[in-house]
Amino acid sequence: MTRTITARAFYDDLRTRLKLHWISGEPDPAGFSISSDDLSTRPAMAGFLNLIHPNRVQVLGWEEIRFLDSLHGDEQHATVSRVLSCEPLAIVVGDGLELPDLILSEAAGTHTALIRSDMPAHELVDYLQYYISTALARRTTLHGVFMEVFTLGVLITGDAGSGKSELALELLTRGHRLIADDAPEFTRISPDIIDGTCPEELLDCLEVRGLGILNVRHMFGDAAVKMNKFLRLIIHLEVPVTQGQFKSKDRLRGNTSTLEVLEMDIPRITLPVMAGRNLAVIAEAAVRDFMLKMKGYDAASAFIERHSRILERQNRDTPD
Repeated sequence: MTRTITARAFYDDLRTRLKLHWISGEPDPAGFSISSDDLSTRPAMAGFLNLIHPNRVQVLGWEEIRFLDSLHGDEQHATVSRVLSCEPLAIVVGDGLELPDLILSEAAGTHTALIRSDMPAHELVDYLQYYISTALARRTTLHGVFMEVFTLGVLITGDAGSGKSELALELLTRGHRLIADDAPEFTRISPDIIDGTCPEELLDCLEVRGLGILNVRHMFGDAAVKMNKFLRLIIHLEVPVTQGQFKSKDRLRGNTSTLEVLEMDIPRITLPVMAGRNLAVIAEAAVRDFMLKMKGYDAASAFIERHSRILERQNRDTPD
C-alpha cells in the first residue's frame, strides 16, 4: 500500500515542535498529498522557493520574501501564480514572518495549505525534509526478535521452535534490551541506515513457548526495552539435520553471510542449535567479535597470519 502525507497530517505531527500556525487551506481532498512514489521525482519534497523544480512543500524565509517584494506588480503576480499553479501541498513561511497578502489572496479557495512558523526557515527545511523522507521511506517487516546487544541492533531469526524467544529471554536477564518480538518493522532512513522499531500492538511483549505472552517492561523494568535501533547484525539460529552437518562448518571463520534487507546487505551469523550449548554466551561472543571486525580486527585473519609467520620461521631454520 502506498503511504501518503497530507498537509494536515504533517501539521498535526509537527505543530508543537515547529511552532506551526495554520493560516488557511481547504480540507485535503482524496489524492492531494505527498506519496512514497514522489520520492523518486527530481524536485525535493520540501525546500526553499524553487521556480525551476518546485518543491511539494515550499518554504519561505527572509530571502524569499525579499525576492518577492523586489518584483514589480505584474511580475510578482505572475511569480506567485506560477508557484500555486504547481499545486504545492503547503507553503510554509518561517522566521516569524507574515505571509504576503498576494499569496493569501491567490491561495484562497485552493487546496494548498498556508502555514506560518516562528522557527528559522533553514531549520524548518531540515525538519520537514527529514520528517517527509522518514514517513515515506521504504519499509518491511521481518520475522524474528529485534534486540539491542552491546549497543548494536541485532535481529535474531530462525525457524519455528529454534529457540529465538528463549535466547531473547536469556539475553534480557543478562542486561540487554528488547525492541520488538515476532514482527519488527524496518525502515531505510538513509542510504546506509536501516532503523528497526516495534509495531504499537506488540510494544513491550515477548512470546515464550510454554509461558505465553510476557510483558518485558513490567518484568525487567523500563531499562529492558528500547523504542528503536539501527539494524547492524542478524543472528540466525539453525537446527542441524545431522551431527555431520554441524561438523562441516568452517571452523576458522564460522558460518557468516549476508541477507539483503531493503536493498542493503546486512551481515548474518548462523549459529547451530545443539543440546548443551549456551546460546546466550555464544550470541554475546558473536556480537563482540562482530564489533571487533567493525574496528578492523579479524581474529581468524590474525590467527592465520600468526601461523604463517611461524611456518616461515621454521622453514628458514630448517637446513637444506
